Formats: sequence, structure tokens, C-alpha cells
Amino acid sequence: MEKIFIGNNFLSKINQLFDFSRFSKLAILTDTNVAKHWLLPLKKSLKKKTSEIIIQPGEKEKNIKTVKNIWKKMFDFGLDRKSLLINLGGGVICDIGGFSASTFMRGIEFLNIPTTLLAQVDASIGGKTGIDFEEIKNGIGVFKNPIGTIIDVETLKTLPKREFVSAFGEIIKHGVISGREYFNFVTSKKPEEFNEDELVKIIKGSIKIKSAIVKQDPKESGLRKVLNFGHTIGHAVESLSWKTDSPLLHGE
Repeated sequence: MEKIFIGNNFLSKINQLFDFSRFSKLAILTDTNVAKHWLLPLKKSLKKKTSEIIIQPGEKEKNIKTVKNIWKKMFDFGLDRKSLLINLGGGVICDIGGFSASTFMRGIEFLNIPTTLLAQVDASIGGKTGIDFEEIKNGIGVFKNPIGTIIDVETLKTLPKREFVSAFGEIIKHGVISGREYFNFVTSKKPEEFNEDELVKIIKGSIKIKSAIVKQDPKESGLRKVLNFGHTIGHAVESLSWKTDSPLLHGE
């Protein structure tokens, strides 16, 4: 499994967590929403010349057209097999960034910095990368772990309430498949009532549950399918909602 760091103000300490000198070039993939808040602080912390690829936010961007644009930028910036792609954003960025890196020049390393609660407990962990194909969610993808995942709860301060609350759909699922103690804790309050320390505990709890399952079944040949609990119907409803004026978030 990759290195996972969970805490506060990690963006300002990123050079203490990883040695970036071994990479020929760095590029950051993010979206316009996240870039407004966290792109500049990250670039300042890296203290190394960094290219940036900024896409539009949302599930609608998780397609092969966007991937081709990302690949083109990576070639334009002169990235090679010794380069690193840093995915700064939510689940879409982690999914599409991981897929783009894993297929660029037969695969380069990538680092996940999830900025949404859902990505912190789910999409950034476990080595799944991918894009949607037509109306099939995550229909195309590969298994590849990032070199690490940096979870900075500070980034949740700029997250819209609806996205924050929707993440608890995935968190509660982890409680359902793992046992009563964690389930009781994550359902003991409304999502917005948990303080920062409790959020760190929740994130660590969900990652512990998911990581233990992924370690035993990294490519979803058996046990890992338990992590898809609720997805059979959930993904279908979510995909149908994309055709409406009120598309659903993943946890809804």
C-alpha cells in the first residue's frame, strides 16, 4: 500500500513528507474550484518549478476527451517517465489523474492530495483509477497505487456543505460492512456536528477499513467486492441523474 498521511496543515509541510528531487518534472492536475483555494499554497510549498493542468469541475469531465487534453498538456510540458503528476482535488481529479498518469508513456508515478471528504475516505485510497464511458460509471480504468496520499483536513473548510454531507453515504457504508462500533460512532451526530479531531478519527477509521480489505484483495476478485455494497443500485441511479437538471452526488 502507498504511504498515507492524515492531519492538518500538511500542504505546508509537503517537502518533509516526500523527496521530490528524484523526479525530473512535476505537474499538478486540479480543477477551477480547487485551484482558487489550494493551488498557490501547494506550489509555494513544493519549492520546485511545477506545471499546472486545470480542468473544469464535475463528473461530466471524467471522460476520454478530458484525458486526451491532459495527455497533450503532459507532452507539451515535457513530462517523461521520471516525472510526477500530483492530483489536487476531489474524486474526479483522483480518478482521472491516476488514470492519465498510469497510461501516459506506459505509466508514470502520481501523488493524491484529496480535497473533499468523499475522496479522502474513498476515491484516493485503494489504487482504482478510471473514467466514465458513455453512461457506465468508471467503465474504463486500471489498478495502480499512487506513491502516497496526503489528507489535509484543512482543505475541508472550503468544501460546500452538500458535498461534505454526501460523503457520509460512503462513510456509513464502511460502518455497515465493518461492525457496530464504527457505525455507531459515525451515525451518532449530524455530519456537520463532528469537530476536526472527530473528522480525523472518521477518516482514519474509513481508511483502515478499506485498506484492510484492499490489502487482501487488491484487484477485486472476491472480498473487495464488499466495498461495492450499495453501488449496484446507487451507481445506476447516479448515472440516470446525469440526464436531469439535478444530478446526484455520489453519496446521495
